[in-house]
Amino acid sequence: MRRESIQPRACVTSNGHYLPRHWVLWLLWLIVPLLFESARATDWSQEYFNAAPVDDDVVMPMPCGGAMAFRKVFVPYQGPLHDFAITLGGSRDERGYTEGAHSTYISGSFQHSAEESFYLLGKYEVNALQFQSMLDDCAKPVPALRLPQVETSWLEAMVFADKYSLWLRQFARDSLPKAGGELGFLRLPTEEEWEFAARGGMSVAPADFREPVFPMPEGIEKYVWFAGPQSANGRPQFIGLREPNPLGLHDMLGNVDEMVLEPFRLNRLNRLHGQMGGYIVRGGHYLTPAEEVRTSNRQEVPYYKGSEPRRRKTTGFRLALVAPVIVSREHLRTIQDAWQRLGSIESTPRESPQLPPKPLEDPVKELGVIAGATSDPDVRKRLEGLRSKLETIQSSLRASIQERDDQRALAAKAALRLGAFLCQKVGNDGLWVAGLREIVDRRIENFDAEDPRTLRYQEDLRDNEAVLGDNLQYYAETVLTSVRIYDEETLLTQKSALANDLRRYQDERYEAVTPFIDEHFKHIGEYRATSQVRRSQWLDGCVSRTRTTEGNP
Repeated sequence: MRRESIQPRACVTSNGHYLPRHWVLWLLWLIVPLLFESARATDWSQEYFNAAPVDDDVVMPMPCGGAMAFRKVFVPYQGPLHDFAITLGGSRDERGYTEGAHSTYISGSFQHSAEESFYLLGKYEVNALQFQSMLDDCAKPVPALRLPQVETSWLEAMVFADKYSLWLRQFARDSLPKAGGELGFLRLPTEEEWEFAARGGMSVAPADFREPVFPMPEGIEKYVWFAGPQSANGRPQFIGLREPNPLGLHDMLGNVDEMVLEPFRLNRLNRLHGQMGGYIVRGGHYLTPAEEVRTSNRQEVPYYKGSEPRRRKTTGFRLALVAPVIVSREHLRTIQDAWQRLGSIESTPRESPQLPPKPLEDPVKELGVIAGATSDPDVRKRLEGLRSKLETIQSSLRASIQERDDQRALAAKAALRLGAFLCQKVGNDGLWVAGLREIVDRRIENFDAEDPRTLRYQEDLRDNEAVLGDNLQYYAETVLTSVRIYDEETLLTQKSALANDLRRYQDERYEAVTPFIDEHFKHIGEYRATSQVRRSQWLDGCVSRTRTTEGNP
């Protein structure tokens, strides 16, 4: 007897109707993958994306119920063409060709206030679980996937950033910050963005910024995974286990070194060399000796190894979240206006159909008018050639004037900072002298004025009054110099910038100076208005600030 194969031909619905078999298969094909996807997607616990959370973290969603944490890196802001001058690199001559100190500039993508912009940088190195989430593979979170993602080529890291950017724009658009009307996007950080953040950015004082590593009050072992059994012991470690740097960023130094956006170039003393090579990795890794750990650590890695992309077990990456430069027509007009003001030389028209009755004062404009008015093509050509040369000279002049203006602004800020420190100093000196004077007066009242101890106090009082007088004289000269050299608008702008700088430093010593900026600026204004040197009045103001700062009545 022939046995029939058991194959469903139809399915009975709840109301007794039959569905054709191909409909059933089609429904199964549609539903089962969704059920499987739902079953394997799991919200991650915090240890997989933000092992050390703090209140001002910026957390972005990821596929598979995941997330990635970022930190804001603040930069001073004074307009669309303003950028912040920084010195990067190290001071070791033997590594000068690749790590030599050099001046450069940085700015943020997103405006935080009238005085600050910022970009965002990954709080941690991208880990294996985060990397897999963008590969259509919602892996189950297991401890091994907390390790940084390594053996990834430079291009694969950029592809990861691209996929993540597109996913956020499609599924979590509102979580992306905006600059003007433009959404932010993810990429590898530039060298300037990486090293500025690695050194501590605006959260450290300028002197600390130029140290080989960011401030590590608890010792390097608490902040960095480096070579040796007392630290990494020859293998990468879970992200976020070490203490963060002053910006709240973990593992900027050690654990795995990190790729940046630009190709490698050598350092040629005052500029980068013209040849561009492989990609750059920064920060050292778990096989780097402790004595070689430094923020200037910079290595070139070829993009390829034989016929394959180069992938290294010691190299990972973190992402930067930034925005386009020109984000709207209005922003472009603002940039154009700012450009015209740079160097204080107006732009010139290309042509003028007729000669004006009088020659123009600007020789470049005058040549343009003459060239536009002449009908002789040879004369026009020669005039345009001469005008082009003059425009080049003018452009260089504008750049020089703007550089002078930038240096002037920095000098004004430095002068205000010195004045604030001196005001704090004379305030402390004034309190000390006042205390000594009270002691001397009480001893003279209660004891013989010739008492040996009373005489010692009197001598101390005279010495401290002399020191106070010298410091007060120096302070008064600082006030007069600022009025003589800098206009009120420049000082007002730099006063705000200086207060913002000191507020960002994670150091109570600098925070205590902030009230004295206002007092010093007040004294500058008084002298500008009256041309009178009021040492006693200025001393009283600094002493009053000192009392308020120290909580004294």
